[in-house]
Amino acid sequence: MLATFSLDGFAQQKIVEHAIVKAKSEITFPENANRNAGGGDDNPFAAGGMETKSTIYFTKDFTKTFTESDFGNNTVIIDKKNERTTTLTQANGRKTGFYSTAEDEAEMRRRMDSTRQARGQSGGNRDSASRDVEIINTDQTKKIAGYTCKKAIIKTKTRQGENETTVWYTPDFKMAEGYPTGMGAGFGRGGGGGRQRGGGGFSMNGLEKIDGFVMEYEVSRPNGFSMHMEVTSVDLAPALNDKTFEIPKGYDIKPIKEMQGQFFGVGNANRNTENN
Repeated sequence: MLATFSLDGFAQQKIVEHAIVKAKSEITFPENANRNAGGGDDNPFAAGGMETKSTIYFTKDFTKTFTESDFGNNTVIIDKKNERTTTLTQANGRKTGFYSTAEDEAEMRRRMDSTRQARGQSGGNRDSASRDVEIINTDQTKKIAGYTCKKAIIKTKTRQGENETTVWYTPDFKMAEGYPTGMGAGFGRGGGGGRQRGGGGFSMNGLEKIDGFVMEYEVSRPNGFSMHMEVTSVDLAPALNDKTFEIPKGYDIKPIKEMQGQFFGVGNANRNTENN
């Protein structure tokens, strides 16, 4: 009896290295997002909001996020071994894409920090924001996609004040390092090198501090931005191989250096939704 008690007392949380996760999201953009993104009739930010369906294929070597919305389909494939990210977009009858390396990501972060400093903002504010995070756990539970989930509140401090995000998570398991914690956004770019970045460029401070797997969250910001994500299914024993992560044919794919003007336009809108 003593041996059994000891083993149960030291049971560890399951760390998942292979999974297929499906989710749905509803996003509302602030009124000024279209201006920051550069405008245009084909710009998704001009519509005020959108709904998406996302599927993440996750292994220790690769991550692929496929997102469907009314504005088109977006695929982000991250090759963690080679630290290369390929982002593909299919919209308005066109198939386009770009790829980036770890060096490209580092250079873009350097440029964004320089831009913040030029505007009188502190560089690296994402890291400082991560330190200003408080997790408040509650006793509330509910079932999501077959899992009993607990409710938590994430409080973060920004220049505009304090934000709260409602999160529902299962403590049964966690994803291994490299899983995109902010899945479901479906716009912008993906992170390179397996970084903790959303499937479409959206990231949120505090999700990585939740002791389990996030099954649902709801974000609301004073500037009008809101997002609700809910996982609809989880497969923790999928049949995945390297073919799942092959780059499909038929896309006009360029290095991100040739796409920087377009990229930084969308990036400004993403940062506006994250930081406000």
